[in-house]
Amino acid sequence: MVSLNFASFRGKSILLLCHDHADIDSVASAAIFRDVLKTKKIKSEIGIPKHINDQAINLSLKNKISFVVNPKLEKYDLISLFDFNDYEQLGPLRKSFSKLQKKGCFEVITFDHHEKEKRSIGKGFIDPKAGSTTEVLYNLFDGTFTKKMCFYTCMGIIEDTGKFLVASKDTFEIFSKCLTKSEKKYSKVLEFAKQIINKEERVAFLKAANRAKIIGMKKALIVTSNLSFYQGDAATKLLEFGANISLVVGVEKKGVAVLSARAETSFKEENNFNLMKHLLVPLQRKVGGEIGGHSGAAQWKGNISDKKVLSEAITILKKKFD
Repeated sequence: MVSLNFASFRGKSILLLCHDHADIDSVASAAIFRDVLKTKKIKSEIGIPKHINDQAINLSLKNKISFVVNPKLEKYDLISLFDFNDYEQLGPLRKSFSKLQKKGCFEVITFDHHEKEKRSIGKGFIDPKAGSTTEVLYNLFDGTFTKKMCFYTCMGIIEDTGKFLVASKDTFEIFSKCLTKSEKKYSKVLEFAKQIINKEERVAFLKAANRAKIIGMKKALIVTSNLSFYQGDAATKLLEFGANISLVVGVEKKGVAVLSARAETSFKEENNFNLMKHLLVPLQRKVGGEIGGHSGAAQWKGNISDKKVLSEAITILKKKFD
């Protein structure tokens, strides 16, 4: 059991905050922790900054996971974060959160599986080796997990690993245990995690494939492409097509350049490769910007050209794999 002093939670107003554009892993993790707190007879509520994706909405509706959109942060004494540890992912809550945190208005505890940022929001439990934040929570509280909590764990894992594209052996073992205890069929998990692809996304994926460039290195097959939207999803699709590492760049609103990177699980393990450690951190040292993610999925954002950042990323990979 994690060394959380639950007695200190009592009598406090508690918010379980997901990242903006909340996905299944973030929402399921918040729901798991809310149930953990319930076993201690501690009340809490789940908050979403502004956006929540279709799969997470589907999970919430069918499992009656209630949440508040754009919560008033000044109401809370303690805020727990799920599936992020970077201010950037607070969306429209970023400014008010930073201001209130500096004033000491609330305590912050983080549960995440992404690499710890230099500007991480608060203390907490961050395990970059985990495939999802639900897996982090399982490792902390597995002794108290119910059937429902095990089902939520499976949901977080299946989504955040891209259906095991970036999963470790430990992740497979935890998924198996949780699926068994949940008494759900694998098809039921897939039903919730099924991606509803709209017309815009379909067009984006086709554009990414059409614009794809293959860079053959001695020890790796790198595939690059460019899109203005859906860079992360497109990078995952390129892995499915056969890339060891995929890089998708684009320019978003206000001229901000984005690079989304993905790495195949077996390739990572065979080459002891970590996207954050071996690509994104060196890239940030060269060109600045903000980074976030974990060993198999990561993103860079900054104010240089997308062509420049892609060129620098390829140079870094060539030094390692060519």
